[in-house]
Amino acid sequence: MANTGLELLMENLKHIIYCDNNPLIKNNLFVQDKRPQILFLYQELASLRTFVIDMEVAKKPKELKKVGNLERRLRNMVEEVEDIVDLFLTSTFIRNNTSMTMCDFDSMIHSLNFDRVMEEIRDVKEEIMDKKMQPRPEGVQPAAGAMISRNLSSAVLKEEILVGLDDASMVLVERLTGNHKNLDVISVVGMGGLGKTTLATKVFNDRFIVYHFHVRAWVLVSQSYGKKDLLISLLTSIGKLTPEEINKLKIDKISELLYKSLKGKRYFIVIDDVWSAKAWDDLKMYFPNDNTGSRILLTTRLSEIAFYAKPSGFAHFLRFLTNEESWELLRRKVFQEDGCPERLIKPGKQIAKKCQGLPLAVVVIAGVLVKGEKSQELWEKVAESVNSYIVGNPKGYLDTLALSYNHLPRHLRDCFLYVGGFPEDCKIPVRRLIWLWVAEGFIREEGERLLEEVAEDYLMDLVDRSLLIVAKRRSNGGVKACRIHDLLRELCLKKAKEENFLQQISRSSYLSSSKFIRFTDKQRRLFADSNFFTEISTDHSAPHIRSFLCFNKEWYFSLGVQRCFHPFLLLRVLDLQTIHTSTVPLALELLVHLRHLALWSEVTKLPSSVCNLWNLQTLILKENYSGFMKLPENISKMINLRHLWIEMIISIPDVHNPTNSHVFFNLQTISMLQLHGRAESLLKRIPNVRKLGCAVYGDQKDYAFPNFVLLDHLETLKVIQPEVQEVESLLSKKLISFPVTLKKLTLSGCRLPWSGMSKIQWLPNLEVLKLLNYAFEGPSWDTGEGQFHQLKFLKLQNLDIQQWDAYSSNFPCLKRLVLLECYYLKGIPDEVGDIPTLEIIDIDKRNHSLVKSADKIREEQHTMGNYELKVNVIGFLTSIR
Repeated sequence: MANTGLELLMENLKHIIYCDNNPLIKNNLFVQDKRPQILFLYQELASLRTFVIDMEVAKKPKELKKVGNLERRLRNMVEEVEDIVDLFLTSTFIRNNTSMTMCDFDSMIHSLNFDRVMEEIRDVKEEIMDKKMQPRPEGVQPAAGAMISRNLSSAVLKEEILVGLDDASMVLVERLTGNHKNLDVISVVGMGGLGKTTLATKVFNDRFIVYHFHVRAWVLVSQSYGKKDLLISLLTSIGKLTPEEINKLKIDKISELLYKSLKGKRYFIVIDDVWSAKAWDDLKMYFPNDNTGSRILLTTRLSEIAFYAKPSGFAHFLRFLTNEESWELLRRKVFQEDGCPERLIKPGKQIAKKCQGLPLAVVVIAGVLVKGEKSQELWEKVAESVNSYIVGNPKGYLDTLALSYNHLPRHLRDCFLYVGGFPEDCKIPVRRLIWLWVAEGFIREEGERLLEEVAEDYLMDLVDRSLLIVAKRRSNGGVKACRIHDLLRELCLKKAKEENFLQQISRSSYLSSSKFIRFTDKQRRLFADSNFFTEISTDHSAPHIRSFLCFNKEWYFSLGVQRCFHPFLLLRVLDLQTIHTSTVPLALELLVHLRHLALWSEVTKLPSSVCNLWNLQTLILKENYSGFMKLPENISKMINLRHLWIEMIISIPDVHNPTNSHVFFNLQTISMLQLHGRAESLLKRIPNVRKLGCAVYGDQKDYAFPNFVLLDHLETLKVIQPEVQEVESLLSKKLISFPVTLKKLTLSGCRLPWSGMSKIQWLPNLEVLKLLNYAFEGPSWDTGEGQFHQLKFLKLQNLDIQQWDAYSSNFPCLKRLVLLECYYLKGIPDEVGDIPTLEIIDIDKRNHSLVKSADKIREEQHTMGNYELKVNVIGFLTSIR
């Protein structure tokens, strides 16, 4: 429901009606006059909420277009109401601040008619009440036989040219024909077009499979299915009766026949293209478990379906083809057994590479090439725009991928479309994406959970649905960056254009159209390159645009174009991380609805006017060099701030006798915060912070280590000590303490004694520990009998340690050990190799003792049959995070 903007709008309206804390609302005559009208509007919108929820269950095949049109009307209506309310608030705020540049609001307001919107709400409600919009009664399915022909055709399986599936096929055949007798369910999972059905076909027709099983059957489920159709298809595939004979029977008799046909036999059934747990539930009761070694192979795009069918079962996740495999598949599809002409090899490999390992893309583009002339010019032309050839294919191959989009619940659709706005091949930082989703209002509230936690679940749901690809993992195994396949991105852009969701603007698109860009459509979001700013017509208003993100590092932002913000007065998201500026543009203070602001600037002082952006949730400031920034005195006015990420060491102004108004209750992330010795008063002002980066400073009189136990929600902590102290410094006497909630800890330059490690060792939730740049000092570390109960990742870098004594029992969960620039360390404890969970040891090649020690551990593990442990000997420039 959040996707329509209805929830966000109603929350804003409720805030206007009942809250006077907002500086845009307090003493605002417009709001006072319009409150009865706004209250009535709120009540009208509340009456539509039930329909927004019911749209999910109402989307039956016959009603898709009708519901889609009504949903679009509802979205447009909600957005226009948002524009009217926010534009009036902005107008009043700016007129009450004479220091700001005045803008012509009359033309904007004139285009936004409140009465017209109220009339539209009434029309929508009448349409909802129309009996034609009532959802089909539960349990009514398409007419029997509608799916039979499609299921029958899928049972006629033919061999395709296969590349990259041999290993997967061997693994599946081995699993399917194993010795255990219980009925087993094995799944193949992957995005559309990755080859799930092709692999299942290869396995289904494997000679050993044919020999091993008494009965084989195949059924295609797909998104829309009838239970009776599935049962008929299975019986037909087995060869029991004809479709016409079976179709005359009642469903109870059909299910009885199916069960008896499989009873006592060793059967193998492929259930292809499963989209719902209900589909599995509709079939599983008809598969007898007679301890005959029967198997079921299930293919799906959704990993949750695989684990639902068999929680502890085996699931094979299909990988993308390598560039070499893609080229082999393309070559064989185009030339069969003939050789490829030398002149076509280079452009052919370029084409194959641009398919990004998706077999469907390779097959489609091969179809284009096989019909065209085998000229170098044509192949080079195709190589320049592979995606356009696939998207424009008359067979509509993009529709195959669109099935995944159509199956998405409403709360995931906008999140998915949003990713499509990022550039091709972009590795999108998950943290940035989640903060943007929250600022856009895409995330539903779920009890007491943070919106960011819910958003992370959304992201993992999209990954599990094979719509997003994990591009980089964190040291604890979480997702650090994601990407989207180019064809899925094309799908996003197509759907986004249809729904006025976002508009992509590239330099080539606007140079070919006109001198200036004008915004006549109703796209709510702009994703553009940096040069876009120079082409904006500043006398044109675009109040419908709520988000503006730039990506290309091509342009220096100058003061002469600060007025470019005037057309976008209602922006909620402004992300200019790739536009370099020497100042923070003054015109930003006009954007009073901003929730997310990201800049790339050299400023060392943040203007106090920025703190008037009271709606701001995220403030990101990138810079070119390490420096200091003192935040403005009025920073506490930003009461909604959730994430403060500034690439400098920042100081928050001291407050004598702080009250609740000085406490950042919503702040979850802050980096890098300057702390001086005893910092209890400052830490108490950020009580709910989850991720903290800080630089600790101290002297002979004030050497206490900050008491981080005060932060009882803290999960990630990075502490650096920029000023290197002497070994004999009083800092060696520090007492350290951390909250039990801590999951990730990085210490750098702290020069703590190894005896203090006992304080860290007992932390019950610690998963990642990084000790860098003399974080601890001294010749030896003995882990003793203590345990790092949950530690998965341990990194030691640039330490003076010589002797390390440890046992496998100290690290029961360790997966990765990294030892870099520890030149005095004589070796790795032998028992480290006995840690059952250990997968990787990374060592610096310049420490020959460590290399020798690691090789010894690896050889010992190999002799015991453990070939999973890997040792990486890395070079000087390699960085492991």
